[in-house]
Amino acid sequence: MKKLYYSISEISKILDEEQYILRYWEKEFDFLKPRKNRAGNRIYSEKDLQTLKLIKSFIREEKLSVKEANSKLKNLIKSNEIEKVVSKSIYEGSEPNSTNKKSNKINKELKQELLSALRDMLNYLKSS
Repeated sequence: MKKLYYSISEISKILDEEQYILRYWEKEFDFLKPRKNRAGNRIYSEKDLQTLKLIKSFIREEKLSVKEANSKLKNLIKSNEIEKVVSKSIYEGSEPNSTNKKSNKINKELKQELLSALRDMLNYLKSS
């Protein structure tokens, strides 16, 4: 069962990134704005998690600077090329004709969640 919200320590473990890195990314990426609970602690939604995974991919795997990653993400969102990136990242390393229905269903759900998060980012950028 999926959680509705994750703490910063949970996100840190999932992404294998230090908490201070997550807080830094929050400052650098305008559209990354986790909510805070009554105690003032950050609470991350599934959309926030997917956004962070994409940011991590740009920075750690593609070796982009934060500025370059921010620019790339904004350009992808504005040009509607983001769906191709999401599809590639989800299906990368798996066989396209896989008969594993459960795996394909999970990949499809993940793709929809990523696209939803990215559309939210696009709406945020358009309103800024």
